[in-house]
Amino acid sequence: MSAPATGPAPSPALHGFCTPPSMAELIRDLYLDERSGALVVSRGGAEKRIYLDRGMILTVTSTLPDEKLLAFLVARQLVRADEAEALKGLDDRQAIGVLTSRGVLSGDALQQVNRDLAQQILAAIFRWDDLEYRFDEGPIAAGPLQTNVVISFELIIRALRSMTGFEQVKEAMLRQDRALRFSDQIYLPFEQLKLTPVEGFLVSRLDGQTKIRDVLAQTPPDEEESAARFLFGLLILGLVQFVPAIGSGPLSCRDLVKGDEEKQQRESREKEEILDFYKLAHENRPDALLGVNESATSEQVKAAYLERKERYQASRFLKKVQTDCREELQIIEARLLEGFLALRSRKLGAARAAGNNSERVVSLDLEQLSMRKELSKTERQSNEEERSRMADQFFSKARDYWKMGDYFNCIRYCEFAGGYNDKLAAVWSLLGQALSRNPDYRWQKRAETALQKAAELEAFNPGHFILLGDFYRTHGLNAKSKKEYEKALALVPNHAQALQALKELSKIKD
Repeated sequence: MSAPATGPAPSPALHGFCTPPSMAELIRDLYLDERSGALVVSRGGAEKRIYLDRGMILTVTSTLPDEKLLAFLVARQLVRADEAEALKGLDDRQAIGVLTSRGVLSGDALQQVNRDLAQQILAAIFRWDDLEYRFDEGPIAAGPLQTNVVISFELIIRALRSMTGFEQVKEAMLRQDRALRFSDQIYLPFEQLKLTPVEGFLVSRLDGQTKIRDVLAQTPPDEEESAARFLFGLLILGLVQFVPAIGSGPLSCRDLVKGDEEKQQRESREKEEILDFYKLAHENRPDALLGVNESATSEQVKAAYLERKERYQASRFLKKVQTDCREELQIIEARLLEGFLALRSRKLGAARAAGNNSERVVSLDLEQLSMRKELSKTERQSNEEERSRMADQFFSKARDYWKMGDYFNCIRYCEFAGGYNDKLAAVWSLLGQALSRNPDYRWQKRAETALQKAAELEAFNPGHFILLGDFYRTHGLNAKSKKEYEKALALVPNHAQALQALKELSKIKD
């Protein structure tokens, strides 16, 4: 006996609860599966139906009185109140049939009214913070109503402008280190959409290399929120994709936010670790900072310093942590170097004392002797020498960063060096050159002050006046530039660089 014939398996029933961002995802999935039927959304006794024809939004209805078609038409003065009252018992689709048959609404007017009402009801759906839904699958009789992909997608994208629950999604989007590009599977003729100028700009920036935060950084502050919602709409509808993708298949809000939560947890742990160590760095306890005890050898101190330095390298942390804790990491690096130098100096002093003690019959407390002003340097002189040595160490680091093109760190270490010794012209000169790399007016002003300070400290060095001349020349201040080159020539009459610069300035017409 043969088995009875079976038809195709029915599609799984769709029902449950969701948030507004997930509702957009659900509508997208129904479109991709080309399913027809009514997506019923309800809350607090109100019910709204999104009618889908092969996944495209045909119309949207509501049980709320002010969102019914007849009330909408009366408010727009397209139908008289008495005509609407006569049709009061009909639902929206029945009312459309009667109005079109009587010639009250033309075809074009009907299509426009249907889209405007659908837009209003959809926007209200996405303003609900908690949604219960079910999908009643079945064929939909379109009647006089029309839809297409452009209309359907535009309705959703516009509705997302008022969507609640977007804050967490936006944060997750901004944290992504992925670029954006158009999908290869889904195409939409954007020229047919009614895009705002900002939305048109956003579309032009989706080149597969630019990240969301970089795109939004170029939009006006008052347009950033709407721009972020527009990008979310493109992402959740599958028109645009992350590169690389967050997961297989269309974007899932759950995966987007879940991945962000894990990243946030790691950022929180890293920030907490940095801030805790930053507090320790301010206690001025080199041994505790490096994690060594008083009996540690010089080699152990060096190893501990290198280990801590590597642990708190900025590159070991997430990019947002690097940005948010940039100053703390810089201070930690500086304090680690200070602590290492202080402990090394202490160990070397102890080693010399131990060596001298072993060679002499009479034991002397060299540490005490070194503090006696009549036998050795004064305390002030010792402190000045130590500060000078620290300044040289930081200046050396600043030059290293300058060579690498890392001007931010160069500036920081010049400032550290200046904090220990503000009489080093080379430090001010390098600081001025690094500051001048930032075009902001305030940084340029600081750069000028630093270069002038270097020239004051070493008025005998023509190089400082050459740098000042070049600085003014870059800013088009030719008269000031000429004076600085002339100062250099007063010191070295045949200074080739100054002579060449003045020759070039003479060709410029004021």
